[in-house]
Amino acid sequence: EEGGGSARASAPRFAKLDMDATVRTHDVWCAIMRQLRRLCVDPRPEVRTTSVHSLVSIISSHGQSLKGRSWDHTLNYTLLSLLEEIMVKAKGASTADNVAQKLGTEGGRDVTMMIHHSRDTEAKQWDETWVLALDALARIVRGFLPQLEQRLCFGEAWRSL
Repeated sequence: EEGGGSARASAPRFAKLDMDATVRTHDVWCAIMRQLRRLCVDPRPEVRTTSVHSLVSIISSHGQSLKGRSWDHTLNYTLLSLLEEIMVKAKGASTADNVAQKLGTEGGRDVTMMIHHSRDTEAKQWDETWVLALDALARIVRGFLPQLEQRLCFGEAWRSL
């Protein structure tokens, strides 16, 4: 019921959900890949790392059941485009040392977070993401080469690397 101070009055209205509607597996797969790919280029390195690992895990777990178009999408619009975007972000990343984050004070002195020298710049963090993404692509190609070779776009994709 709307109005009258009802807790539901301000809730947004959505169309009735049709539970019998057919959803194509390919569409769901592409949506999952698209969202994971976006997370793989998140500004936060921890999110990127976890997302790349999740991406590889999901593709490795479900790759045997993928059909042609889903493989084409995964290869071209997820993996290869991800590598390209990571390269661009890595090239444009700052090489300035990150300032240690202040965690608080103890005995009147600032307490800061220590950052390992291998991750002390944005560029180094993007390089780490680049290595993870290359490793991910290598694992996927190695694990699913017979399926990938059957795709017409694979030869072109391979040459583009």
